[in-house]
Amino acid sequence: MKIQNNIEIEVIKDGPYLVRNLNRLTGPGGESISLPPVAALCRCGRSANKPFCDEGHVRAGFKSGKKEGRLRDKVIGYKGEGITINDNRSVCSHDGSCFTCLPEVFRRKEWRWIKPKNAPAEKIIETVRKCPSGALSYTIDGVRYQDWDGSPAIIVDRHGPLNVRGYIALKGEGDPVPESKEHYSLCTCGTSKNQPFCDGSHLPGIFAYEGVGSGE
Repeated sequence: MKIQNNIEIEVIKDGPYLVRNLNRLTGPGGESISLPPVAALCRCGRSANKPFCDEGHVRAGFKSGKKEGRLRDKVIGYKGEGITINDNRSVCSHDGSCFTCLPEVFRRKEWRWIKPKNAPAEKIIETVRKCPSGALSYTIDGVRYQDWDGSPAIIVDRHGPLNVRGYIALKGEGDPVPESKEHYSLCTCGTSKNQPFCDGSHLPGIFAYEGVGSGE
């Protein structure tokens, strides 16, 4: 069920995220952070007052937009018994929930890295629904499931992105379209090649799965 709300995030070119009509953020430790009616949140990674913008993007000469070398915006399906796992590497924030929760299916260093036949569908669904970025979804009987029923919220990751959920509208530079309209992860380090979406560039030594073909 789609949640109706008037909350929105505007992506400002070479600047911050403007969040409108959200009263509070959820901090890294679960704490509540109050917001004014319009709040500017850091996008470049240079603010000394994170998660808020302090115009560090101006001092640093931050440039936004898509970068060369980014992964393809492509959904690849991996077929299992009665369920297909769909994956879009270009918006993966490398949260790691899939590896942690279901390592027999999500194989970190294997070429065809998703093995849906290694677990029952209910376990796969439970794990896919923990993916904060929308990179993972699943298909059953020809129907793709990728949007959940979360309440509107923005969760600040201590060393990573802003995790957005609950059908918060995204607009602004480049007319960004998230893989899931209900939940997605926004870059806050300024180094993502797929801005405004997090692509895991904040992590050292991430493993990229570009070129895995058409699944299995």
